[in-house]
Amino acid sequence: MRPGPLHEAGRSPARPGRKIGRRRLLQTLPVAAMLAAATPARAAISGTELVLACDITLGPAMRAAGTAYADATGVRVNVFPTELGLMLPQLERDVQNDVVVTRVATLDAAVQAGLVAPGAVRGAWSTRVVLAAKRGAPSQADRPIAISDPLSAADMDGPAILAQLELLPSAVLGVIDTETVVALLLDGTAWAGLLHMTDVRAHPELEVIREVSDDIQQPIAYAAAVTKLARRPDPASLLDFLLTRQATTLLATLGLGIPSSS
Repeated sequence: MRPGPLHEAGRSPARPGRKIGRRRLLQTLPVAAMLAAATPARAAISGTELVLACDITLGPAMRAAGTAYADATGVRVNVFPTELGLMLPQLERDVQNDVVVTRVATLDAAVQAGLVAPGAVRGAWSTRVVLAAKRGAPSQADRPIAISDPLSAADMDGPAILAQLELLPSAVLGVIDTETVVALLLDGTAWAGLLHMTDVRAHPELEVIREVSDDIQQPIAYAAAVTKLARRPDPASLLDFLLTRQATTLLATLGLGIPSSS
């Protein structure tokens, strides 16, 4: 996890009644700097390495798969977890990514924008949304539950999920992403929070206390593609590897399973 998520610009818990529009404005402040800084850093990577960008919650799983790929091929995979809503802007601004692993809906938009070739999208993985808490912590209904705010780029509607779970906490802490929810659980600010299964598996200190059923929130579907910005040798071989039994078994242990319909 990146250090100090609660102290970064635009990443503090929401106050009751705070408007999403203002929060969204705060989120955009560091975007230009992030995009500007990313380009030279990635351009410096050698031809014996690959760059993979992924949604933040997929970071630990993709790093583990990248390590396994490097062990098998000798080609290093540099993984760049990316905030929801920034994947397409990065590609549009020519930030170098050889491979992207993100939500199917995002890749569909990338195909429409001409950033990924039609037919290049491969794979099928999913992660469930769960209610999690610090391992062994007692239920504390008088303490806050942390959720991601339902912003335009969000992959879950936290308030709607809580309502359908019929949870009525004394307070709800709305934050920008599940990475911040994890931080609130680990430091004890919140007693429970809505997370992806991939978030929980990446932090042994956490445990699932309730799975969110499919009728409330469908598992979030992901796929992978080589981008039109790819410049390094044979990035498609990394996609081939992600579909092997070795990789799918590894990813499943990290909360990223294969949908039953695939």
